[in-house]
Amino acid sequence: MRCFHALLATASVFAWVIAGTAATPGRSGGQPLDYYLPAGVAYDPKVPTPEQFFGFQLGEWHLRSELLNAYLRAVAAAVPERVTFEVLTQTHEAKPVVLLTISSPDNLRNLETIRADHLALFDPAKASSLSLATMPVVVNLGYSIHGNEPSGVNAVPAVVYHLAAARGPEIEALLASTIILIEPLRNPDGSDRFAHWANTNRSVNLSADPASREHLEAWPRGRMNHYWFDPNRDWLPLVHPEAKARAELFHRWRPNVLTDHHEMGTNNTFFFQPGVPSRNNPLSPKEVFDLTAKIAAFHARALDGKGLFYFSEQGFDDFYPGKGSTYPDLHGSVGILFEQASSRGHVQESENGLLTFPFTIRNQVLTSFSTLAAAQALRPDLLALQKAFTPATLALARQSRVKGYVFSDGGDPARAAAFIKLLRRHRIEVRPVTSDIKADERTFPLGSSWVAPVEQPQYRLLTEIFGRRTEFPDPVFYDVSAWSLPLAYNLPTAELDTVPSLGAALVTPPAAAGRRIGGRSTYAYLFNWHGYYAPRALHRLQKAGVRTKVLTSPITAVVADGSTVAFDYGTVLVPVGMQPERADVIETVVETLAREDGITVYAAGTGLTRGGVDLGSSSFVTLPSLSVALLTGEGVDPYDAGEAWHVLDTRVGVAVTLLDQPVFARTDLSRYTAIIMVDGTYDTIPETAVENLRRWIRAGGTLVTMAKASEWAARKELIKVEFEKTLAEGPHTPVGSKTPAPAKSSPSGSAPDGAKAPARSEAARRLPYGKGDDTEALKLVAGAIFSTTLDVTHPLGYGYRPDAGETEAHLPVFRTSMLRMKPSKSPYETAAVYDEKPLLAGYVSEQNLRALSRTAAIVAQPLGQGVVVAMTDNPNFRGYWYGGNKVFCNALFFGKAIRPVRAVAGEDDVEEAND
Repeated sequence: MRCFHALLATASVFAWVIAGTAATPGRSGGQPLDYYLPAGVAYDPKVPTPEQFFGFQLGEWHLRSELLNAYLRAVAAAVPERVTFEVLTQTHEAKPVVLLTISSPDNLRNLETIRADHLALFDPAKASSLSLATMPVVVNLGYSIHGNEPSGVNAVPAVVYHLAAARGPEIEALLASTIILIEPLRNPDGSDRFAHWANTNRSVNLSADPASREHLEAWPRGRMNHYWFDPNRDWLPLVHPEAKARAELFHRWRPNVLTDHHEMGTNNTFFFQPGVPSRNNPLSPKEVFDLTAKIAAFHARALDGKGLFYFSEQGFDDFYPGKGSTYPDLHGSVGILFEQASSRGHVQESENGLLTFPFTIRNQVLTSFSTLAAAQALRPDLLALQKAFTPATLALARQSRVKGYVFSDGGDPARAAAFIKLLRRHRIEVRPVTSDIKADERTFPLGSSWVAPVEQPQYRLLTEIFGRRTEFPDPVFYDVSAWSLPLAYNLPTAELDTVPSLGAALVTPPAAAGRRIGGRSTYAYLFNWHGYYAPRALHRLQKAGVRTKVLTSPITAVVADGSTVAFDYGTVLVPVGMQPERADVIETVVETLAREDGITVYAAGTGLTRGGVDLGSSSFVTLPSLSVALLTGEGVDPYDAGEAWHVLDTRVGVAVTLLDQPVFARTDLSRYTAIIMVDGTYDTIPETAVENLRRWIRAGGTLVTMAKASEWAARKELIKVEFEKTLAEGPHTPVGSKTPAPAKSSPSGSAPDGAKAPARSEAARRLPYGKGDDTEALKLVAGAIFSTTLDVTHPLGYGYRPDAGETEAHLPVFRTSMLRMKPSKSPYETAAVYDEKPLLAGYVSEQNLRALSRTAAIVAQPLGQGVVVAMTDNPNFRGYWYGGNKVFCNALFFGKAIRPVRAVAGEDDVEEAND
């Protein structure tokens, strides 16, 4: 029996939540307001109804954000004593992200005092003096973070109208005891994209045929934000403005309950949490899940009252802290996920009959109200949970074996600054070290190292951010199994068993300041490639029409002030003397590099060096000005494509051409220096276009492929690499499992050394059907982090630093598949390989871990004058994989420097050798 069923008998759901009767869908496709709202409630006539304002019934058309916001402003203007309207931020498309605050007039007048008292619950020094008897409960209702899950946002007008206009003792009691924060639309960009699709493909006579164009939106679809990211995976990395504003709102209020209204497949019913009990995050307090079960009883009662079907504790989990229903749990809030079967338009056939858009909207309205009823009834328990949260968290922290996490900038202050800024957004305390620290066979130096002590109120989230979990009680995952952010940022880090002397807690991250050394030069400038924003600096120069070169062997050069400086692989040379007509332009850009990109630029007064080649050597390769096309459209993974687009557009400043596959087939490729093909299916590209691509590469183009696109390039013989096709047979066992791995057999089934293979028993070939899904899930790589070894002398490894005493760099990569590429037959073409024991964090089976060992992560193979760079993984994962962005940029900027390795007698023979 489910844990919350026993609570149903005692649950009290207010009459206004469950009252009302079902209605037959209207011919217009919409429904009148009384279909959505409880019966027997009097409403203030000065508040406009949705139908009065829109001119149509809810559910008749999909609401766009500007129309929704106009209505919400009108409601707030009609009853300012009960509703306030606030713009939190703007999206990438400059659309407002809105917050409504709804409560009683007294509460709104004293809102800041209430907020301060509520936050004081988390401060043990203040909490003891607070009375919970009259303190309001805070509920955050959030809708449609996935843009093509429209029932949530379209439920908002009905929910807001009721809360703003209803009159009577029940609504007044609710508002007096509750601060209601409504995020009406968490993803305006994606939602508007979907609304436009559904509305423009709507007929007067609605079609329920699942094959109708209305139900099959075009690529990239409306789920994602402007850059095709999943916003419901951004609660932890906080890459986008919507997520940053959401985090600020969360920490401004620390709500007791936070809801996340979604949709799922059309043939489902309705889901509410609890999720799968064995897949809860282990650092979330048990009391959170107890209260989740109690709240579930209110949802069940409300839906039962309408004769509606639903499920819980199945399919969805509460594990990854970057989702909207899990992030709150780690803060002493109760996160609630709702999933409504989607009509994906206005009406659609389903296994359960016709599914209408108004029906889906009403279920979101019902559970919004049941959430508020539950919060009101459980107010003392919800407030007590938060009052006890910080003392319980600190006690847990004191029991931890780890007392702190130390990290350094790894020679790249910009990456460290970005990481510290993220930690501060999550209210995690970070302090600078006061002396060098030695830990995990590393030295963390004074001036560029920091410690996050675990004994702080954010211990739970801090541990999730820094931890590297590799064993799991239930190795089946709804999303990823690893998210260690220091690995994503590629920052050196170590656990501490004692906390050293530390400086004052940081309020703002340290600035990654650049400098100019040697003043103005009429000869040349140089800057190392180690900084995160070095690609942006290079592209600034190229956009200004400045000739640039890259260094392919280290040197020690003389700076204009007389000092000598070591310059590493990948150093950028700006030869002013070769382009004197651009000297003033160069001077302006160089000043910008130091000021805005954190780059230290050195002025050179002579071409002679103290070590290595001179500045006029052909070891400095002239770089073409970057021009990039990214293949898009049906078959292409929109997430991976969006992540590549986002990194180049927002962090490097590159104007990316988004090239749909059908357009690619007829495009003159000569205008591009690099073409990107992320994970996806490209079999619709005609052979004539493949040959055109081959000619373009031979003429000097750089093709960068990822995952299945790399397989495609190999099939088309654009690159000569091989891929492993088979996985270990039989059931897989998790890493660390005591269950012995099944004996390995040859693909043909024969025994080693030609011995006769024993016949497999019937029992060995049969497995329980009912457990098949979970058994097969053990074979998946559920979003895990692995270690690769990167050749820093290869142009793809430029800017990365080896660990002390090593000659190669270790680069963490994020993997979501078992695609395995064999190392190239040439010993110089495999730029990165998986380590022998590569698992750093997350789930992988023992069998798959062995199969990944020493496989290729990146192969760069020259073809004519160009090069194909094949990667097995996405180096830009979810926009927060800062450590992989450099290798991605290297592939684009430095393709010209990747040449066939040949024995060259001397400088005079270089041009001939490259013919």
